[in-house]
Amino acid sequence: MKITMKTIAQEAGVSVTTVSHVINGTKKISAEKHKIITDLIKKYNYVPNSMAQSLRNHSTKTAGLVVSSFPDSHVTNIVNGIGRRAQEAGYNLLFVNTNENEEYERETIHLLHSKMVDGLILSPTSSNLTYLQKLIDKQFPIVFVNRYDTLYDQIPRVGANNYQAGFDATTHLIKHGHQEIGLVCGLRKNYITTTEERIKGYKEALLKHNLHVNEDYLVATNATVEGGKRATKALLAKHPQLTALFCVNDLTTIGSIEALHEMELACPEDVAVIGCGDFEAASIIDPPVTTVRLAPETIGITAFDALLSKINNNDYCQHIELPTSLLIRKSCGC
Repeated sequence: MKITMKTIAQEAGVSVTTVSHVINGTKKISAEKHKIITDLIKKYNYVPNSMAQSLRNHSTKTAGLVVSSFPDSHVTNIVNGIGRRAQEAGYNLLFVNTNENEEYERETIHLLHSKMVDGLILSPTSSNLTYLQKLIDKQFPIVFVNRYDTLYDQIPRVGANNYQAGFDATTHLIKHGHQEIGLVCGLRKNYITTTEERIKGYKEALLKHNLHVNEDYLVATNATVEGGKRATKALLAKHPQLTALFCVNDLTTIGSIEALHEMELACPEDVAVIGCGDFEAASIIDPPVTTVRLAPETIGITAFDALLSKINNNDYCQHIELPTSLLIRKSCGC
């Protein structure tokens, strides 16, 4: 069924004029009617016909970028790469950080689609992305960056090889003689692909070297400096036999290093640390941090190129994993 303004009006029990006022904000409508109408607009993912007809066949040269978090240098540099390539391509970029809020993510994407952006780059909050199906059915160009959902393989995605990052970091610690290796990661309630793939790499590196995977050695926390600090102190208090840590993002790495200082444990002599992301000060803090570099600006640039490909050819569906590299400094014992 084709959804029109008249359809919305009939179901809401109001006039078409009232629906128009709500859409355009041209007149104050009672809170009750306003909610009924906006709920129906969301329900049907309705785009006003006049806007759609005027823009459907014309590029707006505007793209949307929605990221789930914006706390660390890795995400910042992905955004910078996307912005740089967008500017080079003559595109405006509408950027929204959803702060891991699923409802806000859905509302934001609906709004961007209604404003007729040419396409969308999305780093989703969780794997609960059923709301995207309506946009996929309408052949709205979408590209996943950094995070993704395997249920939507028809959507192109660009990111780092996070499995390899976890595998290489853990293997390096094992080669230094460590057998009791802990892992500090962000919260796992929403199945974040970047986190889960790094954990998978960590586990498979242990198994490859005939070491036991102890789930108690994995601690999930808020992906912040304070979260990393608390998690590290709790992990080492419970398992003092740990001699090394793999921290799966920048902020928890910083928190872990701070925790070791506060606990008067030497790094790497007492506890070795490898991070993931290569924050700006990683090479100059004490000790300089061994980390896995994920090429975030290249990820961003490649993601926007993928979106342009999707805009120009709806059949485009490449999944791109960029290689990672281990930057060896002193925190691992080298």
